[in-house]
Amino acid sequence: MKRTRRLVLAVLVTFLLGCVFFAGFAVYTDRSITTSRDGEAYNAVMERLLGLADAKMQDEDGGVLAGRRLSQKLTVTTDDGAVVSSGTVTKIQDDFYPGSYKITFSKKTILTSKAVVEVQMDVKKGDDVYILIGDKDSGYTEYACVTAKEDNLVSFDTNILQDYTLSKTDIKSAQEAMADIFSTGTGSSGDSEN
Repeated sequence: MKRTRRLVLAVLVTFLLGCVFFAGFAVYTDRSITTSRDGEAYNAVMERLLGLADAKMQDEDGGVLAGRRLSQKLTVTTDDGAVVSSGTVTKIQDDFYPGSYKITFSKKTILTSKAVVEVQMDVKKGDDVYILIGDKDSGYTEYACVTAKEDNLVSFDTNILQDYTLSKTDIKSAQEAMADIFSTGTGSSGDSEN
């Protein structure tokens, strides 16, 4: 009888130790997952704050438009107001195409619905802004031409997040005109030799 009691007691103690070990492991795992999620959330918030601080430092005018966050150079929102993706806006340093900006998205994607892209750039209300795809080497294709509805802000609709070039200069027409000049120049020099 004592032997059976000891055996039952040993099994019971082993079972209880196993339960305690399992519960401790579950709590430890839950804490590490929570800590990991908290760390990811903390990193996301810090990146966002640093991005806002950097944009504020780069804002030369220091102006504020009512109801808008000008410290953010690029905002993409869907019809329901959700922010879809983030990206960067970089001024292109090219004397031939002044007032040009390059938009680069962190994730290039095709959206299931229309989104509005708002870009803070040096533009006056009523200025025409050309939205182009492509690049300087392979040539630009005009995606759209919009008119700025307010100072320092341009918006356009899209369902494709890809790299865009925004310019107050009609770069595509300028490149076509330059191509025509060069093709005409080479043709006339060949005719003058005959």
